[in-house]
Amino acid sequence: MADRYLLIITHAKDDEDRANAAIAFATSLVSDGHEVALFFLFEGANLARRGVAETIAGRNYAPVRDLLPILREAPVELMVCGACAKTYNIAEGDLIDGCRIVQIPTVTALMGGRQTLTF
Repeated sequence: MADRYLLIITHAKDDEDRANAAIAFATSLVSDGHEVALFFLFEGANLARRGVAETIAGRNYAPVRDLLPILREAPVELMVCGACAKTYNIAEGDLIDGCRIVQIPTVTALMGGRQTLTF
């Protein structure tokens, strides 16, 4: 049985190393057959904005633009914090394909039975 993970991503252009590392971890977990959900929180909400993720290139990691296709082919749940979407003026139509705006209770419900990592 595959393990289940929730990755909470709190950075985007403000810390490309952390944002890129989070996506690299998610990609590795998916590649190993694990169930993965991503929650974009705080500045990380911008990583869920169409066009931003492809510009992220942390040091010593494969750039996000090379990792995204792996995540898009897998059944990865993508969610962005509703309050953060308001803060950063992100509308549903601005989000990367497959991502949805959710409220905190949706995420806390997913935490049960999952290992949660924050980047």
